[in-house]
Amino acid sequence: MKSTIQTILFTLLLAFPVTSYAALSDYFVSTDWLAKNQNKVVVVDVRQPPLYYLGHIDGAYSVPRSSFLQTRNQVKSLVPSAGAFNRLLSSLGVTPDTTVITYAEDDSPYAARFVWTLRYHGHQKSFVLDGGYEKWAAEARTTSYLPTPSARPSNYHLRANGDYLQARADADYIFTRLENPGVLVWDTRSGGEYKGTDVRADRGGHIPGAVHLNWTELQTEVNGVKVLKSREKIEALLASYGLTADKEIVAHCQTGIRSSYATMVLLGLGYQRVKNYDGSWIEWANNPTLPIINAQGELQSSVQVSMTLTDQNGTKIKTEILQ
Repeated sequence: MKSTIQTILFTLLLAFPVTSYAALSDYFVSTDWLAKNQNKVVVVDVRQPPLYYLGHIDGAYSVPRSSFLQTRNQVKSLVPSAGAFNRLLSSLGVTPDTTVITYAEDDSPYAARFVWTLRYHGHQKSFVLDGGYEKWAAEARTTSYLPTPSARPSNYHLRANGDYLQARADADYIFTRLENPGVLVWDTRSGGEYKGTDVRADRGGHIPGAVHLNWTELQTEVNGVKVLKSREKIEALLASYGLTADKEIVAHCQTGIRSSYATMVLLGLGYQRVKNYDGSWIEWANNPTLPIINAQGELQSSVQVSMTLTDQNGTKIKTEILQ
C-alpha cells in the first residue's frame, strides 16, 4: 500500500511544471531598491551616449553598446569574449563581489542584454533597473549631467561557473531540435518581422515552429512609464502561448537584444531550461541553408529539408525542398 501511494505521489509530481524557487526581483530591481542601495553598487548606463549627457543617474557609468556586443564571422551583436569583458569590467572597477545595476530607457531591452552577458560570464550579482531612467527621473530622484569620474580599475577575472554556458544557444542547437516537442523557440520580435513583411535580413519570416509573442507584451505602462507586468499576469500570458515551464525555451529576436529581456523574465519566473540565441534572426536568415517560413507561409531553404512541424494554429507542415 505504501509503495502504491509513493508511486502515485511521484507520478503527480512529474505532472507539475518543472520550476525552481525564483522571483523577478532576482533579476530586476526597483527604483526604490536602488535609491536605498546606490552607494553599495556599480550603476551602468547603456543608453546611447548623447542621452547620458542629457541626464543620467548620479554616479552611473556610461558604457557603449559596442563594448558588450561583438561581431564574429559577419554576425553582429554576439556575446563578447571573456577577455574583452574582463577588460570592460576592470575599467569599471568591478570585482566578483560587486553588485551591478544596469539601466537603459524604460522600453529598451539593452540593459537586460548587458545583465544577461554578465550572468552568462558567471557574474550573478547583476540586475536590470525596472522602468529604466524614465522611472528614476519621473520620481525626481538624484540625476547629473556631468560624467562620473573614472573608476579605480580592478583586475577582474570572470569566475568559472558550471552552469553559465547553458545560458546561450547557437544555430546548430536550434536546428537539431526543430522537431522536438519539448523545445520551443520563442520569437520575441514584432508581428511584421515574424510574418516576413518587415524584412531586416537577407530573408524575412520566422524559424519553423517558432511561437510568436512580442517581448513588449511583458511590460505595462504605469504613470507614463513602461515597467514589468506582475508575475501573475506574465505567467498567464506565457501559458496562453504554450510557453510553460515544463518546456525548454530558446528565445530570439533580430540580434539577441530583445530576447535577453524575455530570457531574464523566464529565469525570474523559475523556468529551469532557458537559453538566449544571441545570433538570432540576423544569423539565421542570412544563412540560406537554414529553413524559414517566409511571408507566403512556405518553408524555404537552399538545401534539402524534410521536416514535420506544427505551426501556432496546430496545422502540420511537412515539406521537402531540393537544393
